[in-house]
Amino acid sequence: MNGQRPPRFTTRFTLADKQLEDRQWAEWRATRRRLLQIGAFGGAGMAFGLGAGGRLPVVAAAPLSQGEEPKSGGTITMSLADQDVTTFDPPVPPDNMSIWTMLLFYEQLIRVAPDGLSLEPGLAESWEVSDDGKTYTFKVREAQFHDGTPFTAEDAAFCIDRAAKKEGTPWQFIISVVDSAEAPDPRTCVIHLKSVWAPFEADLAMFAASIFPRAAFEEQGDAFFEHPIGTGPFQFVSRTPDVEVVLEKNPNYWQPGIPYLDGATFKVLQDSNARVLQLQGGELDIATLVPYNQLEIFRSDPAFIAYPETVARIDIASINTTRPPFDDKKLRQAMNYAVNKESIIQNVLFGNGEMATSFLPKMPGRDPNLGGYPYDPEKAKALVAESAGKDGFEADYNVTAGDAVGTQVAQLVAADLAQIGGKINVVPIDGNTLLENLFTTFDFDICAAYYTTDIIDPDELASFAVLSEGGSGALGSQYSNPEVDKLILSAQTETDPQKRQDLYNQIQAMHLDDAPFIFLYYPGGSAVSNAHIKYFKILPTGNYRLWEVWRDDI
Repeated sequence: MNGQRPPRFTTRFTLADKQLEDRQWAEWRATRRRLLQIGAFGGAGMAFGLGAGGRLPVVAAAPLSQGEEPKSGGTITMSLADQDVTTFDPPVPPDNMSIWTMLLFYEQLIRVAPDGLSLEPGLAESWEVSDDGKTYTFKVREAQFHDGTPFTAEDAAFCIDRAAKKEGTPWQFIISVVDSAEAPDPRTCVIHLKSVWAPFEADLAMFAASIFPRAAFEEQGDAFFEHPIGTGPFQFVSRTPDVEVVLEKNPNYWQPGIPYLDGATFKVLQDSNARVLQLQGGELDIATLVPYNQLEIFRSDPAFIAYPETVARIDIASINTTRPPFDDKKLRQAMNYAVNKESIIQNVLFGNGEMATSFLPKMPGRDPNLGGYPYDPEKAKALVAESAGKDGFEADYNVTAGDAVGTQVAQLVAADLAQIGGKINVVPIDGNTLLENLFTTFDFDICAAYYTTDIIDPDELASFAVLSEGGSGALGSQYSNPEVDKLILSAQTETDPQKRQDLYNQIQAMHLDDAPFIFLYYPGGSAVSNAHIKYFKILPTGNYRLWEVWRDDI
C-alpha cells in the first residue's frame, strides 16, 4: 500500500445510508474477479453494513453470474478436505471436514456475508446492543428445523450458552465472554456478556455458535450428533466413515428459492492424485487441494475452472522458543532471513503463494505494510554470529509423514539453514503424533504447521497463535511476551476501529520481531471445478456458500 495507513476494519455494524446499501448489494453481485480487485482477499479490509438494531436486507436469491439465470436441480460431488469428519457437535471439532460441512446444515444468528469481509443476518433478523456494550438483544426469524419443529429463541439461547460453557473444547475461548443467554419470548434472544467484547458479532458467525433443536438434543444426548438437525439450506442424510458425507436440499428453507442444488456429496479423499483423477473422470464436480504442479493443466482446459481464491491461511515453521539455543531471538531472526521463501514459492508451490509477513493471513486486521523477513543471507550470517548459535546449531524439523509439499518445504528450509551453521534433520512423523507434539507435549525443536481463520476478526488468531495463555502454547512455540499479551487483551475490549487496528499493528510488529516462527508463505488457491458449476467461491473464512451454487448442464 506504498506506506499509506491501512484502512480501518471493524466487525461491528455501523449506520449506513441508502447509497451505502445500494453500493453494498452492487458489490455483492459483482463477479469473482471484481471481488479480488476491491481487496476481498487483501489485508485490513473494511466491514460495512447497517447499525446495531438496524436490518440488512436479506438476499432473496443468489447473485447472478455474468447475467446468467440460475437453474434449479442437480447435485454436486466435492472433495471438501483430505480427512474424515470427527464430530458434528458444533464447539468441538478441530478439523475442516467437520467444520465446513456443518456450516451447510447448521446456521448461526449471524453469518459471514458473500464478500467474506463483513457480516449479515443469519437466524437473527436484527439486533441491538446496550449502551454499555454488554447485552445483545436479537430478534430471530421464523424458521423450522429439518425435522419440521419450529426454531425458537430458546434454541439459540441454549446452544450459545452451551458452547460458551462446555468444558474441554478447543473453541471455548471464542465465546467464553458469554455470561448467560435467555429467551424472554420465542422471537427474542438476549445474550449477556461478562465484559465488552469487540469481536463478539464475528464470533457468533463461527461454526462453534451453530444452533440446533434443544429438545431433540436433550432427548437423544450425544447420539444427536450422529444424525444432526439444523435449519440450514441443506440437511444431513448420511455419513459413511472414511468415505463420504451426503446432504440434500432443505425444501422448507426460510430463504425462498434457495438452495438451487438438490444435494451435495463430500468425499474423503486423502490421496491428492485420486482427487485429480476423479475430477478429470467426472466423479468429482469440485476438487480442493489440487497439487500445485497440476493446476496449470486445469487452467488451460476450458472444461474446468481453477479458483485463485483461498481460505485465509499461513504456513509456518514453529520454533520451540524454550529450547536452547532457540531461546535466543537473534538466532530466530537469523533463521528467518536465511530462508529463501520466494524460492520455496516458485519451486514447491509453482508460484501460487506470497511470502508471509505477519502471523495474520491475508484477512481483516493484517498490516500490509510489514515487510517480514526477506531473503538476506548476509544479514542472517551477521545475526547468527551474535547469537547462541554462533558455533553451529542442530534441530529436528518435524513434518507430517506423507505430506509431499511439507517435506519439500522442510528440505529447502534445512538447506538454507545449513548456510548459517544449522544442521537440520527433517523428521517425518505420524500426523496425530505431530499435533500432539505441537499442541500438547511441546516435544519438538522445529515443527511444520499452518492455520486458517474461522472469523473475519483477528482476535481468534491472536489468541490462538500468539497469546501465551491462549491454549495452543502460542502454536507450540511457547512464545511469551507480556507486553504483547497485554495488547491482545486490550484489543478484545477496544471498540474504536482505528484504535483496534493500531493495537493489532503493534502486536504484529512485535511478534514479527520476536520471531517465534519461520514465517513462510500465504498459499494460493488450489480448488478446481467442472466448468458447468456456477457461482462457486471460497471465502477467506473457509465458508462455502453452496446454497448459491448451481449447474448450467441440467
